[in-house]
Amino acid sequence: MSKERKDFADPNQFDTLVGKEVVVKGTLESEGDVQINGYFAGTIDSEKDVIVSEHAKVKANITGKNVYVAGEVDGDITASEKLEILETGRVDGDVTSQALSIEPGGILKGSSQMRETESEKPNSTPTFEVEEETK
Repeated sequence: MSKERKDFADPNQFDTLVGKEVVVKGTLESEGDVQINGYFAGTIDSEKDVIVSEHAKVKANITGKNVYVAGEVDGDITASEKLEILETGRVDGDVTSQALSIEPGGILKGSSQMRETESEKPNSTPTFEVEEETK
């Protein structure tokens, strides 16, 4: 399920919330959703969604199920499903995801690599050509 703009301001929707005036440095590991509104430096690793809100500045590599960027990220992002860079979002790093969305005004400075889903991978078996002997 995609997050909507109104979800970004609702602290009841997230397991970990870093407030607007908060500075955090280190490693953040979470089994739930994470929302960064302030400054974070280090590593973010979540089994669920990661949201970098409009006023946030993140200098970290981010791993999550779905990652939404409305602020600034300096680091690589790996989303197991979807990465959305919103119109105010800026990513300076390489990104990997199954789906990538960049709204007009959003910036990606880096490379993107798309993962194939299991259902999209072709199911093929090798074929061998055999020449028949002529007598």
